Amino acid sequence: MSRYVPLLGLLLLQACLLFPALGLLPVWTDEMFTATTVAHPLPEIVSILQKDVHPPLYFALLRGWNGWPLPWSGIARLRAFSALWALLATVLLWGWLPPPSRAPIATPLALALFVLSPCLLLYSRMARSYSMQLALVILAAGLLWKWTATRSTRFAVAATAALLALLWTHYLPGIALLAGFLVAGWRRLGVRRLALFAAAIAAGYLPWLVTLAGTLRKWGEASGFSSRYALTGNPWLEHVLKIGYGVVSLTIGESFLPWSLLLVPLLLVLALRGLREWRGPLPAAWAIAAAAGVGYLGVSRWVSYPFVPARLLWLLPCLCLAVGAGAARMRAPMLRGAVVLAILLSYISSDALYFARKDYLNLTYDAPLREIASEIDRQGNPRDLILLDVYNTDAAIVPLLPPRIPHILLDSDGVAAARRRVPAAATVWIVRNTHDVSPGQITTAVESGACAARKERDELLGPYAPWMQAAMRLAHLPPLTHFDRLTVCR
Repeated sequence: MSRYVPLLGLLLLQACLLFPALGLLPVWTDEMFTATTVAHPLPEIVSILQKDVHPPLYFALLRGWNGWPLPWSGIARLRAFSALWALLATVLLWGWLPPPSRAPIATPLALALFVLSPCLLLYSRMARSYSMQLALVILAAGLLWKWTATRSTRFAVAATAALLALLWTHYLPGIALLAGFLVAGWRRLGVRRLALFAAAIAAGYLPWLVTLAGTLRKWGEASGFSSRYALTGNPWLEHVLKIGYGVVSLTIGESFLPWSLLLVPLLLVLALRGLREWRGPLPAAWAIAAAAGVGYLGVSRWVSYPFVPARLLWLLPCLCLAVGAGAARMRAPMLRGAVVLAILLSYISSDALYFARKDYLNLTYDAPLREIASEIDRQGNPRDLILLDVYNTDAAIVPLLPPRIPHILLDSDGVAAARRRVPAAATVWIVRNTHDVSPGQITTAVESGACAARKERDELLGPYAPWMQAAMRLAHLPPLTHFDRLTVCR
């Protein structure tokens, strides 16, 4: 029983981070999709998802969770489900790790990094399947490791079921983990065993294979704005940005003090050193590299750089384990203690900044949607018109807007309608991002026309941290001070 006392302490600490103030951040577009989808009966949920890009397991379980008598309501109830999966992920990780007696520094540090991870804190408090994917990756990877080590039919069956559950939750981590396992495990298990395993996976996924084929076709076309948008304008530099953003998020999070950036290369060095400590039956470096490569390929073609880390959150346990093992290899105790202390202090300060809603890398997650909608509601009237930049402003603001004031989305279809209706509007409210990423900067063009003969007032919201402003100047990017802008033209 005493062996489980540290686990209970870790779970209590993690629960104190995950469950308070679940409504802290505003609902964003993908969460809005989750909330509206799970409000439907299960057959309708399946029909909705067949037209989208997600398998149904997460949504089906979340609908069941939503029906229980729980102490949360609204979006907080849905986010609590994600927080619960993060707790389960910690339990699973604890179960696969060697006891501290065999890894006196590596195991406690890996668990501490995982529990305190600012990246895990951010994405496990969203009404999305990120933390469920994470927990199922840990479960499936552990069972695959056991099967490879023992060649036991019992573990083969369990691993097949776990991987199928992962694939029914999301394609990306399931396919990536399968690829890594096939690359690294065929020598020990043989072609015949792996062929039977692949056949069982295909049979278990047969009802959804047609939908998967459609999703892969959409991925190949990658026609969405998010997949085509490039901040740098150069495809190779964009990959550098996506990888760099993902590495920073997974190592030190997305709300941090500037000095924490110095820890990123240190954490990567420790992780690379830690991979050499692998003593399992699979060559971990090959498996992790293959899974990470497939995962990044899928993500980078589908979303723009700020949304890469969420889709790769399932790699976080590998990073924590590798960093823990790498720190254990440091022979100088004082230096090792200083490094560990600096990392933990960075994580704790980042977690505190998250709750203080300060210094977010991706300010979309903390967009002042409620504040903007509230101001329009207070000062607007039915003769006004609201114009919404849909390319870099979260569409989750739409349900918050006062229904008595008409609004138009400035997409390819809405621009012409906006230009027709602007002259008759008493006041034009323009909700947009300070950095216009719309095709041909159409948002700025519409705004100029709407405000040409009116008195214009701009209100800037969502300030960038000073170090971010300095970084933009060094990168020769537009010198912005704020993320969002509300323009009022009377």
